[in-house]
Amino acid sequence: MSLSPRSISTGSISTICARWRYEALPRFPAVERDFSFVFDDQRGVREDHQSVSGLGIVELRSFVPVEIFRGEKVGAGKYSILMRAKLQSSDRTLRDDEVAQWAGQIAKALEALGGVQRV
Repeated sequence: MSLSPRSISTGSISTICARWRYEALPRFPAVERDFSFVFDDQRGVREDHQSVSGLGIVELRSFVPVEIFRGEKVGAGKYSILMRAKLQSSDRTLRDDEVAQWAGQIAKALEALGGVQRV
């Protein structure tokens, strides 16, 4: 089956375009920070995200799991998770002291969930 301009309706184009979202490319660089924690198996990863999102850090663009590890090095009934935070401002370059403060807030929030930070 081949597509020709006549086979595409304006309705289908409108449907496709409605799903697209325009976002300007950032003018200022993003900063990424990794957080490695060990948690008990009873906890879910969703709690991590909700806790960090609840901090109200406006510059936090994403907080996602990168790697989850279970094994004897972590201990029975536990898992190690590496989470990555992406911080970025739309109107300026972030300062080191700001990023360090937010990273500290994120670490404390994860510790409050029972996590033990790996160093």
